[in-house]
Amino acid sequence: MIAVIDRRKCASDQRICKPLRECPTSAIFWVEDEDEPLGSRMEIDPEKCDGCGICVPLCCGNCIEMRR
Repeated sequence: MIAVIDRRKCASDQRICKPLRECPTSAIFWVEDEDEPLGSRMEIDPEKCDGCGICVPLCCGNCIEMRR
């Protein structure tokens, strides 16, 4: 299992993103991207994600789910 972000729902605000701060493997990271509506996006590094699922309930926008 791996965490996946639904970018259509994600606010990409690093100030409020609990999964970004609390991921035990630092798999979630913030990227500046002028093509995104808010100028940034969240990403998950599949090499670092261990599938623990901690991020799912922490996401205030319900933007993260676990997939195979």
